[in-house]
Amino acid sequence: MSLFKNEIKFMFKSKIIIFLIMASCIIMTIGINSINMSNDFDLFYIRESSSTISFGSAKFGASICSLLFGLFTVLTLDKDMRKRSKGIIESNINYYNLMMIRILAIVFYEIVATLIGMIVVIAIQKSLYTIPINISYYLFNYWIVLFPSLLFSTLIVSGLYLLTNSLDISFITLGVIFIKSLTSHNYLLTWVQTNIDIVSDFVGFEPIGHTIIYNRILWIFICISIFCLGLLFKRRYGFNLRNSFLTNVKSKVLVLLVIAAILGSGFIYIKEPYTMELMRNSETIIDEKVYLNGLNPKIIFNNKKREMSGEVSYSFINKGSNLIKFNINEGLKIDFIKVNGKEIEYKKTKDESTIEVPVPNIEKVEITISYGGKIKSDKNGVGRGMPGYISKNSIYLLENSNWIFRPLVKEGDYINISGYYSAPDYLTMVTPGKLIDVETKGGTRKWMFEYESHTADIGAFGGKYKKSEFTFQNMTVEFYYSPKHEEYVESMKIEEHIKNIMKYYTENIGEYYSETYPLKIAEVALYKRGGHSSENVITISENMLNRDKDMYSLIDDNGKIEPMDISMKTDIFVKDISLIAHEMAHQWWGTGVNVVESSPWSSEGLAQYFSYKYIQNEFGDMVSNMELSRWENRVRELKNYYYINNSEMLDKVNEKYRKSLEMEKIQSELYYLMPIKLLKGEEILGEKGFLNELEKVYKKYLSKDLTYEAFLREMNLSKEDIEIE
Repeated sequence: MSLFKNEIKFMFKSKIIIFLIMASCIIMTIGINSINMSNDFDLFYIRESSSTISFGSAKFGASICSLLFGLFTVLTLDKDMRKRSKGIIESNINYYNLMMIRILAIVFYEIVATLIGMIVVIAIQKSLYTIPINISYYLFNYWIVLFPSLLFSTLIVSGLYLLTNSLDISFITLGVIFIKSLTSHNYLLTWVQTNIDIVSDFVGFEPIGHTIIYNRILWIFICISIFCLGLLFKRRYGFNLRNSFLTNVKSKVLVLLVIAAILGSGFIYIKEPYTMELMRNSETIIDEKVYLNGLNPKIIFNNKKREMSGEVSYSFINKGSNLIKFNINEGLKIDFIKVNGKEIEYKKTKDESTIEVPVPNIEKVEITISYGGKIKSDKNGVGRGMPGYISKNSIYLLENSNWIFRPLVKEGDYINISGYYSAPDYLTMVTPGKLIDVETKGGTRKWMFEYESHTADIGAFGGKYKKSEFTFQNMTVEFYYSPKHEEYVESMKIEEHIKNIMKYYTENIGEYYSETYPLKIAEVALYKRGGHSSENVITISENMLNRDKDMYSLIDDNGKIEPMDISMKTDIFVKDISLIAHEMAHQWWGTGVNVVESSPWSSEGLAQYFSYKYIQNEFGDMVSNMELSRWENRVRELKNYYYINNSEMLDKVNEKYRKSLEMEKIQSELYYLMPIKLLKGEEILGEKGFLNELEKVYKKYLSKDLTYEAFLREMNLSKEDIEIE
């Protein structure tokens, strides 16, 4: 203990550690505004709170301070070698114990730096920002996000130094591992920071907090593995590497620790319980001989345990098949499957994401599946593109998370869907279709709904919502958003924009597709960016409703932006409104008219076009041209991609990169190229003539399929007419 105290005093007297702690505090302070320094346009001007301030400062501090402490660690371990005093010290004391004490002393100062940094940032928040302190965010961010990254850096570089006995190799290797962590999309590999960009103000850490903790547990094992391997190869006084290893390996405790740490790391990585690879499901072939015409989900959510249980019944028309496949969520375990009332055996595929259910070769087939468990999310989407999660204060389940097992069959012209969601009574559920009734009993609430749809895509969204309801012509709009964001919604007149979008679309496309089903717009956590539209439900990420008060100066009492006020804030606000308009346009093009996708043709192009037209109509050409210029830049980039222009070379790159290129190409065609083509068609026919023809197409193809060929024919255009050079 006295040696440990002496080492702490010696480091303090050297002044380097004081500089390191001061630098860490400065870096954390700068990190308070790190969101606005990032390249993530969606997160600029997010309203500041304890969650954003503590997370931003901790994450920014982790990215730089981990390298600083890593460098300090390796310099400290190597100082005797540089001063040529190692031999003298080894002949007098146990050098192994001295190195352990030095590492512990560094960890002590990492704790000190974390604690002082947290106190400084809390003081800044309280004095400069005058925002109430939520200490729970600080404790999580600084002691789960920041401090472990410093600790891991020290352990990794210590192990590498003991292994290589080289300052340069150790620090360069740490740098490589550091960069890999920052660039990885796999949340398990992001030890420096985390795989999220910001903490949700809507639901907090809880939906993804367990993945961050799991990441830290994994890296504790990995770091112990590296450090203990270094100890196995630690040079003994007067011994070379081989003889040092043969001496060190005699320590049974050390050998067992190495084996346990390596096996533990592998086990934790392989058995990761929260994610699955959802991309595999998109490649499954649809059975053309079976049609889905009915769906009856009965779902119970246990939010405290992050679990769900359910019984879902499917009605099929079978035209000669003996097997029906379902895409499933691997986190949900099946209790039983019944076919026409009789329980049967089913088969799981090797990748665990699909099941095969044998069925009789008769026309009408009813399948009931009972299952439950915890939803697994997309392995590469944790924190940034999560298609599904259940947390204490929120439910967010998109159809592509397969929380309702998806039958790989054709969909009938109309699918009768009815059922219920049961959730804690402190949550408000946003159900698809029409809400029939709500029952409250014993702390839970049952939300019963029904509707007819041409798709079986079904989502579930729940939260502590404030509900605003208003009517427009033949329809009702239900707007669900967090009470925390009410001031922004009112100040920026978000409801007025929703009404104006409805007005513009009904005047220029046609009436809303249904008088029965209200349009439901729900705010969701930004762990899934952007927006989503399915049937009569739209979701929008919270960043669109949770901007800083600086945005209030943009608009006048009528909700208008001054024509010449083109700034970053203007661009952000217009982009938010444009995205809401895009998702609302899908209610006409996608729900009302089923646009049959054939790249670049899809509902996305039409939604982009009409959101652009609304922005142009509402804010003028100067503002709308900012969005158009982004589309044109992306299309130019697409044409310059080497592998896209030389498709024969795609086979020479790895499969993952090839798929990402192909996906990027398709997205650029759907979201950027197609709306530019539509604008070229507008130039040919004139704005009024083009919109009149589109209105006729919508009316003619309402509740029908619309192909690209049919669209061009109805519009009296050809592919060559709207070709983009």
